[in-house]
Amino acid sequence: MALAVGFSDCGIAKADTLSQEEYPLEEWLHSGYHADMQYMESNVAIRRDPRLLYDGARSVISLVVAYKPDRQMEGTPRISQYAYGEDYHELLKRMMYQLIASIQEKYPDFDARPFVDTAPISDRHWAVRAGLGWIGRNTLFIHPLFGSYCYLGEIVTTAEAVCYDKPYHGQGCEGCRLCVNVCPNSAITVSKIGVPMLDARRCTSYNTIENRDETLPADLNTRGYAFGCDICQSVCPFNRQAPAAYHLDDERKVQLESLSSADESTFRRFSKHSALNRIKYPQWQRNIQKANE
Repeated sequence: MALAVGFSDCGIAKADTLSQEEYPLEEWLHSGYHADMQYMESNVAIRRDPRLLYDGARSVISLVVAYKPDRQMEGTPRISQYAYGEDYHELLKRMMYQLIASIQEKYPDFDARPFVDTAPISDRHWAVRAGLGWIGRNTLFIHPLFGSYCYLGEIVTTAEAVCYDKPYHGQGCEGCRLCVNVCPNSAITVSKIGVPMLDARRCTSYNTIENRDETLPADLNTRGYAFGCDICQSVCPFNRQAPAAYHLDDERKVQLESLSSADESTFRRFSKHSALNRIKYPQWQRNIQKANE
């Protein structure tokens, strides 16, 4: 049913508590790696256990939509590839409601709620629990076929599965450190037990999206990115071999490349249904200035 709706992959995990070893959230927060994302300090227990998020939850259906584009923007400033198309929040939410409706046609009592990156539930960790892939050294979820070019979402349901998928234990990053070596700001680190961690304070994606300051850190090297960053993804062997899943047509490519000279009304109109709606026009101008340094 998920594939019929348009999802690239699907897995089901039993709803219970994520362990400290799986998700060292407290250590990440204590280290200050969340920068100014104060909302990450809230609902820590809920982030570990979806049963606290949705009353009566028994299962987590983890869903993947691959988004690797068939070509990229040219020139500077650049925009992260996940933001080339429609806002993934809108896309996945629409698709998940379609999937829920399909399931309810067969199981009318199916009770569920969709989540797309806007509630305290860890997409990456539940995708691993559902057997879909692993968390890479760059801290991103990596699918063995689609790499890290994946949108993730969950349907949390009170329904119990006949059987659950096993957590992913296949090939991972092993000894590869390409993403660590290529990060221009040394943002990728590890926890005390070796779990990959991201220091958001040094990450281009955080700074060009979440950072609301009037100016960006003087020592931040964005490598020409004005929204997000794909540097750690671009060198990943799994991403290099991943198939293209999104066609960037000529019209959209021109629109993206012309945003650097767009006035505020044009930017707001374009970003309304794009992931770019996460930032305001003054941030966009700030980011462009930094990208052109």
